[in-house]
Amino acid sequence: MIWICEIKSMQENGTSEVKRTAPAGLRRKIKRVRAKRRRRKLDKRARQWAGALEMTGGGSGLIGAAGVPLLRLLAELSGLRGRLSGALARRDFAPGHDRGQVLIDVAVGLAMGVTSVAGAVREVAQAEPVTGAIAAPVTAWRALTELDAAALDKIASARAAHRRQIWDHLAKRPEGFPWVQVAGQIWQGWIVLDVDATLVECHSDKQGAAPTYKRHIFGLHPLWVRCANTGEHLAAELRRGNAGSNTVADHLTVLKAAIGQLPARYRRKVIFRVDGAGATKELLTWIKDEAAARGHDWRYVVGFAVTEPVRQAIVKVPAKAWTAALTPGDTIRAGARVTDITGLLTLAEDWPQGMRVLARTEPLHPRHHKNASDLEKRRGQRFCATATDLPGHHYPRLEVFARQHAVVEDGIKDAKNLGLRAFPFHAFAANQAWCLVVTLAADLLAWLRLLALDHHAQLRTATPATLRQRLLKVPARLVRRARKRLIRLPEDHPGAADLILAWSKIRTLATATSPP
Repeated sequence: MIWICEIKSMQENGTSEVKRTAPAGLRRKIKRVRAKRRRRKLDKRARQWAGALEMTGGGSGLIGAAGVPLLRLLAELSGLRGRLSGALARRDFAPGHDRGQVLIDVAVGLAMGVTSVAGAVREVAQAEPVTGAIAAPVTAWRALTELDAAALDKIASARAAHRRQIWDHLAKRPEGFPWVQVAGQIWQGWIVLDVDATLVECHSDKQGAAPTYKRHIFGLHPLWVRCANTGEHLAAELRRGNAGSNTVADHLTVLKAAIGQLPARYRRKVIFRVDGAGATKELLTWIKDEAAARGHDWRYVVGFAVTEPVRQAIVKVPAKAWTAALTPGDTIRAGARVTDITGLLTLAEDWPQGMRVLARTEPLHPRHHKNASDLEKRRGQRFCATATDLPGHHYPRLEVFARQHAVVEDGIKDAKNLGLRAFPFHAFAANQAWCLVVTLAADLLAWLRLLALDHHAQLRTATPATLRQRLLKVPARLVRRARKRLIRLPEDHPGAADLILAWSKIRTLATATSPP
C-alpha cells in the first residue's frame, strides 16, 4: 500500500504539517465499508425490538386515556352532572343509567376526539375500571333522540345556573375574570359575544339538509355564539342548509339563548361582534332597544357593506385624516390605514342613533383582486368598513377589536373537531341535541383550561387537538393501596405532572361548589 505524503509549511507559527492522503480507490473502498457498517447497525436497531417479545392476557385496571376520568371529575365536582340529571328527571321514568351522566359521557367522548355516539361511549368505556359501568351506545343514542324542545329548555336553564358558579370561580382566581385584551387595551367589565354561521355537509336524506349558498356544499347551516372572554360556546341554533346568512329572526333567537346563558351580573355590559351578516337595521335596533328596556349598556361591532357611497367617502378622506392600523399585538400593520368616515356618508334614518362607520384601506392582495371594484384596482387598495357604537375615539384600536372577531372561526374549527363536522341523526331535533352535546364538550375543555391548566402558558390556550396530544390521551393504570384507589400515570410522560396538578385543582371545586 503506497501512501502519498504532502508537506505544507505553516508560515504563521513556523511549524510544518504533514497531510496524509490515500489513493482515490482506497478512499472509495473505506467509504463503502463504513456505509455498510452503518446499514447493519440501523437494521439491527430496527428489528431488535421484536426479539423475545410475546403477547399475553391477564392485565387489569388499564385505562386507555387519563383525560376521561379527569373531564368526568370536572363535570361531577363542578355540579354540571347533577344539574343535568335534575333537568332530565321524569316522575314516570326510572332509567337504568342516569340521563345527565349519559350526556356527560357523550360530551367527554367528543372532547377526546371521537365524532360519533357509539365511538364516544366506547372511548369513555375504556375507563370503566375507574368510572364503573357505562351506558351502552344504544342507550346514549336513545337519550339524545328523547331530547325535545322542552327538555332542551330545561337543560339550557341548568347550564345557565351552573355557569354562574363557574364564573364565580373564575372571578376568584388570582388573575381575576378573563377580560378580553386586544392591541394592549383591556376591555374591563365587558362580555364579548361572537356570532357566526358555518356550513356542515350532510347527506340529502337528513331532515333540513338543503343546498347552501356554496353550490358545492349540501347540508345544514347552524348558527353559533361563542364567548370571547372564556372560550365557552353559549348557544347553537341548527338551521336548514338554505337558511340565509343575515336572517334577523335566526340571529335574534340564538342571541337571546346566549344572553340567557350569561349570569345576571355579567349581562349589563355586552358587546356583540358579528361579521357582515349582522349589519342589518333590525338586529342593531333590537340590541339598542333591548339594552334600553333592561337598563343595560349593550354595544355592537358589525361588518359594513362596502357599497359605492362608502368607496366614494373613502376616496374623499384627506391624507392627514388617516391613521396607521394596528395588529392584535399592538404593533403597526404595514400598509394599512384607518379612519372614521361617518361624516362623509348619508345614512338612512332607520339606522340606530350613534352608529359610526370606520374604514380601513390596505394593499390589494392578489386573492382579493377578482372581487375588487374598479376603483380599488386602480388605487391598488382593498377597502373595508365596520359599523360600531363602541365608546372612545382611538380608531385603530376600535378597528382591530372588530377584526378580532375572526377568533370565532377558531371556535367553530374547534367545534367541528369536537363532533360538529357531521350530524349522526336523521331527525332535525336529534341533530339539534347533538349541537348541545358539542357545546357541552367545548365548555368542559374551556373550564379545564381556565380552572385547572391556568398554570401552564401553552395548555391554557391550547386547542382540543393539542390538549389530547399532550395531556388527555395519557394511558394509566388503576391500582388499589391502603384502601385507596390510585390512577397511576407513566412516570416518564411529559404531561404527568400537569395532569396530577389539574386533578388536584379540580378536587378543590368540591369544597367550593354548593350542591345544586
